Amino acid sequence: MIWPYIILSYFSLFVFGLSDNVRGPLFPEIMKEFAVNDSMGSWMFALSSISGFLSSYMARHLLRRFDRLTVLRGGALALIVSLIGLATAPVFYVFLFFSLTFGMSLGIVGLIPNVLVPLGSSAERKQQLLSGLHSMYGVASFLSPLIAAGVEVVTGSWRWTFAIVAIAPLGLFLYTLHGSHGNLHKKSEVPAETHKLNKARNFKPQIFLAFMVSFCVCAEIMVSSRLALFMRRTMNYDMERASLYVTYFFICMLVGRLLFTLIKLPTSIRNQLTGAVVLSAACTLAGIYVSPMFMPLVGFTVAPFYPLAISWISTKFPHDLDTAVSYMMATDSMMLVAMHLLVGHITDTSGIATAMLLGPACCFISFMFINSYEFFFERHRPQDDPIP
Repeated sequence: MIWPYIILSYFSLFVFGLSDNVRGPLFPEIMKEFAVNDSMGSWMFALSSISGFLSSYMARHLLRRFDRLTVLRGGALALIVSLIGLATAPVFYVFLFFSLTFGMSLGIVGLIPNVLVPLGSSAERKQQLLSGLHSMYGVASFLSPLIAAGVEVVTGSWRWTFAIVAIAPLGLFLYTLHGSHGNLHKKSEVPAETHKLNKARNFKPQIFLAFMVSFCVCAEIMVSSRLALFMRRTMNYDMERASLYVTYFFICMLVGRLLFTLIKLPTSIRNQLTGAVVLSAACTLAGIYVSPMFMPLVGFTVAPFYPLAISWISTKFPHDLDTAVSYMMATDSMMLVAMHLLVGHITDTSGIATAMLLGPACCFISFMFINSYEFFFERHRPQDDPIP
């Protein structure tokens, strides 16, 4: 066990979750202040996803030239600047520019911990520590709508929320200077020829698994980012009350992540991933057609998916994990661009309830990827990544 890796990773993902999820509750107020419709407003999410895709994809090249700690410091500093920029943007186009830099910095801050925890944990505790890692995302996600609602009540402005959240990446940057990290972080020592061989052999299965994760992430982010809007338009709630349902969503997610931190189910990771996407689709459909109160339960059902997927990927590519996670994060960002724009368009034309049906559709596609990976890539070989 390399505890500085674990602690740094947990702090990083807390910052990632707090910054990433504070935008959802603020979305209606941001659109109102800048006088933009749903389609135009969706660009604040789409542009950050585009830049997140670019930074996640390019991170694998950065990690061959710099150590992980240096890359993380750069991401934290960029995130501070981006949050201050979002808080002070005078017009929507300036806000969109800082959304672009915001996504780029988040791509770095979110990638590094997903590499460090598998590297710093023992094989026996990897799955639980990854669930614990993403519990930090759950804690941050739970706090973000509370912060948004609280700051709105105290200041009457969404802008102060971004400024206050900037304290989190500042704390992360200061922690990276702590002496405990010393000589632990070194840049990749994999020879160029070995890297090329790994890429040739692993590219297709890595991309396949990246899309498996991304479709489920799209379903999760669609609910978390649009739940406040869904509750305001279907139930006529005000911002504070709608934000509470986003909080309930993240409470459910936190409970789910903590549960999987403490227990390890006696079934395969593939079966657990399958159960997560099936139950998430069912809860979303129930939220649309039965009662909106089912929507927060999606947080609980989707909670174990991401840490389980990282654990699965780390067993498939133990010697090429930087690249595998980089592809996964990049694909997440690319898919989220399409999702946000599509949800915005459907919301404008058919309503938010119809747009939310994309969630179950994404879960179904993820289900197909989960249950066909072994058929496509493991019929003739026991391991995807035999090259040390």
